[in-house]
Amino acid sequence: MSCVSAVTKSLLLDTLSLMRRFEKIGLTRAQSEQMTEMLTEVVCINKEKISQQFVTKQALEMAILEQESRIAGFKGEVAKSQELHLASLSRDTERLTNSLEKMRAEIKYEVDKLSASQRLDLNLEKGRMRDELQALRDKSNEMEIKMDRETNALKAAVEQSKNEVLRYSLSMILALMAAGLTAARVLQK
Repeated sequence: MSCVSAVTKSLLLDTLSLMRRFEKIGLTRAQSEQMTEMLTEVVCINKEKISQQFVTKQALEMAILEQESRIAGFKGEVAKSQELHLASLSRDTERLTNSLEKMRAEIKYEVDKLSASQRLDLNLEKGRMRDELQALRDKSNEMEIKMDRETNALKAAVEQSKNEVLRYSLSMILALMAAGLTAARVLQK
C-alpha cells in the first residue's frame, strides 16, 4: 500500500473520485474499492517499470552537468592542443622564413659575386681587345709609314733614274753632235 500512497501523491491520483465514478457506473462500494486498488497497483507497477527504463530528472541533470564538464575539458584540451600546434607552426614558419632569408642572402651574394666576376672578365677582355686593336693600329700605322717611305724612296729613285737617263741621253746627244761636228769638220777639210 506504500506504493499506492506514493503513486497517488506523485501522480496526483484522486482515488475517491475514481471510486465514485465506478459506483456511478453500477459497481458496489467493495467492487469500486477493489477496482481502484487494482488500478492503483497497475499504475504503481507501470511507474516502477517506467522508472527503471527512464532516468529521473535529477539523474539526467547530473549526467548533463557531467557531460558539459567533459565537453568543457575536451574544449580546453583542444584549445591547448591548437595553441601548441599554432605555436609549433609559428616556430616552423619563422625558422623557414629565416632559412629562406638566409638562402636569399646567399643567392644574392653568389649572383653579385658572379656578376662582379663576369664584369671583371668582360672588362679584362675589353682591355685585351683594346690593346690588340691598338697593336693592330700601331702595326697598320708602321706599315703605312714604311709604305710611304718606300714609295717616296721609289719616287726618288725613279726621279734620280729619270735625271740620270736624261743626263746620259743629253751627254750622248752632245757626244754624238760633237762627233758629228768633228766628222763634218774633218770632212770639210
